[in-house]
Amino acid sequence: MPYPTPILTELNLLFENPPLKSLLPANVCRSTFTPPPNDLDTESPASPASSTSTLVSLEDDEIRNIFAAEKYLAFKGEMLKSSPSTPTTPREELNPLAAPFVPSPRAQTLGRAALSPPRATKTPAQEAARPVWYDAFSRGTRTSSTAEHRTLAISIVAPRRWPIESMAELAQHFCWRGSEKITEDSANIAPFALVIYRQFFEVYGEEVAQSFVWHLRECVVGAFKACWDPDCSNAISFNNPPSFNYVASAIAQASFVGQLFKCDLIPGPYTAACIVTLLKGLNSYEHIEALRAIISAAGPSFWHGPGTPGLGNTAIHRFVATFLETVAPVNANMSVLGRSLKPNDMHDIITEIETMVTGWVYDSVRRMFAVDARAERLKLALSVVRK
Repeated sequence: MPYPTPILTELNLLFENPPLKSLLPANVCRSTFTPPPNDLDTESPASPASSTSTLVSLEDDEIRNIFAAEKYLAFKGEMLKSSPSTPTTPREELNPLAAPFVPSPRAQTLGRAALSPPRATKTPAQEAARPVWYDAFSRGTRTSSTAEHRTLAISIVAPRRWPIESMAELAQHFCWRGSEKITEDSANIAPFALVIYRQFFEVYGEEVAQSFVWHLRECVVGAFKACWDPDCSNAISFNNPPSFNYVASAIAQASFVGQLFKCDLIPGPYTAACIVTLLKGLNSYEHIEALRAIISAAGPSFWHGPGTPGLGNTAIHRFVATFLETVAPVNANMSVLGRSLKPNDMHDIITEIETMVTGWVYDSVRRMFAVDARAERLKLALSVVRK
C-alpha cells in the first residue's frame, strides 16, 4: 500500500529556513542505535516503508523543521492513531541518521572501512566466513528474473532461524552489494531486497520482516552519511582526499538509496535527509555526481508521491533554485579526486540535474510531465520538417 498522502509535496520546506548548514544535527555520525520496536503495524508486505517504525523522528527540532508540512504531520498522526503501540519518545523511535548496526564481532569497527563501501578485495578469512546463504544472495542481486528472485528468496529465508545478528548480517551484505561499481545488474539489488522482505513477511510475519527492513535502512543510510556528511570526520572532502574506488562506491551507495526509495524500502524523509546532506556539503564535482545518482534513481514519485502528479511542482522549483544557488560558488575544476575536468564538465552536470528535475514538473492541463511535453513538441517539429 503506497503512502496515504505524498509526504514530499511540501519538500520546499527543505530549502527554506533554517539554512542548509543547520538542517541536520551536527552529531549525526555519533548517533546511537535504537532497537527495533517490539510492537509493529500490520501493513501489507508490499509496503514496508509505510510502517511507523520507519518514520524519521519528529521529536528533534531540526528534523521537524525539515518535515513540518501539514500533510506530513497529518500523515504521521494518522499512523500513530491507527497504531497505539507505536513508540512516541525520541529514545524509542528509530534514528535514520545513525551509523550501520553490525553486531557481528567480525564487523564492530566503526571507522571508514566499516561504515563505508567495502574494498574490492577480501582476505581468505573473509571469504571463508561467508554465510551459508551468500551464493543465493549473490545470484539474486544479479538477476532480473522475478521467478528466480522468488526462488532464491525462499532458499535464503525459509530454511533457518533469523536471530538479530543474522538479520543485521544480511542487511549489511545488501549495503555492501549496493556500494559496488554500478553495472546493469545494479538495478536488480533493491527489487531483490523487496522480495526478501516479502518472504520474511510471508514466513515469519511482520515483526521479523520489519526487523530486516530496519537494519537495511540503518546500514545503507549510515554508510551514505559516513561518506557524504561534512560533519563526519571521514567524509569525502578536500581535507580528507579519498581514492577513486572509494568515491565510485559512495556514488553507487547514493544511487542505491534512490532505488530502495523506489521499492518503498526507504521512506521519503530518509531519502530527503540524504539529499540535504549532499547539498549541505556540496563543494565538488563528485558531490554533484552523487546528487544526480540519488535523484535520478528515486524518480518523479519522490517529488509528487505515488499516483498524485502535480502536487510536488512547488517543491521542484524551490529545489532547483536552491541547487543552483548552492553550486554557484563551485569552480569548474573542483574535484576531490583531483581529476582534470574539461571546461564544460561542471556546467554540463549542473544543467543535466536541472533539466532532469524540471522535467518532472507536471502539467495538469495536458496531463503529462514537462519532459514528455518536450518530447511531444520535438516529435511534432520533426514531423513538420520531414513534410
